[in-house]
Amino acid sequence: MDIELKMLFFFAVTSFIGWIMLFTGIGTRRDVQRRNDRERARTTGTIVDYVRKVRPMGRSTRVSWHPVVEFTADGERCRLEYDGYTDREQFPLGMELEILYDVSDPSHFHLEADPVYTNNGATAIRVAVIWILASAALTLILAVFVGGYRFDLNYTWHKIQRFFSRLRR
Repeated sequence: MDIELKMLFFFAVTSFIGWIMLFTGIGTRRDVQRRNDRERARTTGTIVDYVRKVRPMGRSTRVSWHPVVEFTADGERCRLEYDGYTDREQFPLGMELEILYDVSDPSHFHLEADPVYTNNGATAIRVAVIWILASAALTLILAVFVGGYRFDLNYTWHKIQRFFSRLRR
């Protein structure tokens, strides 16, 4: 196996996690944008209770707390459980916060202060890009210093042109 294939394989293996994070961040961003487009009406709500949910995870269980929020939507009083889970210390009982909801169905709502909506997948995308670039840099460093690869721009350009000419056939 020549050095280019070894470099490509090493880069693919080391950057795999970065690509997963990138697609996860892009998916989160798309979901948040879709939900924000649907949930445009704004009101103030109050956290009045918490619902404890226990989910089995293999041999252990996962406990999450979902706030029950009370707010007024189009003159009607709503008392609904939030589908996202929150940190009880960050969102204590009685806390007032901004709610964004769907006018046609107020049961579709989210807390404006929810980190999922404020972050919008940006952290995952940033970390993914850094991971992928670091993988590329590490691949080149190992190829040059360990593999003895001499980076020749003309040779590399010739290989790229040859690769794409084979694809056209």
